[in-house]
Amino acid sequence: MALRTFLLLLFTGIFLVGPVIADSETRPATPAEKGFYEKVIAACTGSVAGISLWQKSDESGHETAEYENIAPGTENMPLVYHYYAEWADQQRLEKASSEISAALAEKQPEIQEASESQDVRELEELSEQVAAAAAAGNMAEVERLNSMAEEISARSEAIFAESDRQFREVIEKLAARDARAVVRIGVNQFYQGFDGEPVAGRLSDGTEVFRVENGRMYNETWVEGTTYVILGKDWKAQHDEAGASMEKPENPEIKNDRVQSVVIAVEAEQKRALQILEAMNLKLIKSLLD
Repeated sequence: MALRTFLLLLFTGIFLVGPVIADSETRPATPAEKGFYEKVIAACTGSVAGISLWQKSDESGHETAEYENIAPGTENMPLVYHYYAEWADQQRLEKASSEISAALAEKQPEIQEASESQDVRELEELSEQVAAAAAAGNMAEVERLNSMAEEISARSEAIFAESDRQFREVIEKLAARDARAVVRIGVNQFYQGFDGEPVAGRLSDGTEVFRVENGRMYNETWVEGTTYVILGKDWKAQHDEAGASMEKPENPEIKNDRVQSVVIAVEAEQKRALQILEAMNLKLIKSLLD
């Protein structure tokens, strides 16, 4: 049997067997554990029901059937749950995507010209010369040609790097802003790191929030900063070489099906994030806490 065929069969077998093995590494949830998930799912989905925004484009963690089976050993630690919901202004996102495509198409001839430059042609010729020198056993010539190729490659990389910079500049300029919002809720989450220095604020009901402005591009989409609500006792702010974060110790005396902490993260433009949090039914989330 050829090696390639053997490897193909081996990897196919792994992918086919993998899910069976993964499924076997679970056990049925106990009534108490099922009750925990039913309670937190109801609270999280209910908390976002009042959000009036664009079309909801994604949601996960909202089906109780996902938690009928859990991993062995779960009973030795607090039960963890994560909810995710996303809303998007699809019309604006699609419009921005079309504008980006059109703008990049105009720059495409520049990239084509760069790919057909003298440097590229010289590299193609050098590669043939290197192959010939290597076949003849002339390693000194191979070394000399490789040195020439490295110099030419450095010039070519600079050209392509500049083109790439211009492409990214166009994408960032045309990407839609304030066209997407995400709500993440982590139940029994005991650590939250921040990509920047959090700025404290408060909602109208006095709930403390922390804003981190870490807007960035991701897959031709502008990702906004994040506003956090950290719920539970004994959270402590800390700074180290990794940056700012908050952490809360687990209480081993509390049963694993009880809620000790909740972290809500709203990824949206700053004013939009506050509007979302004000619209959320945070009382439902806070009622989960012991």
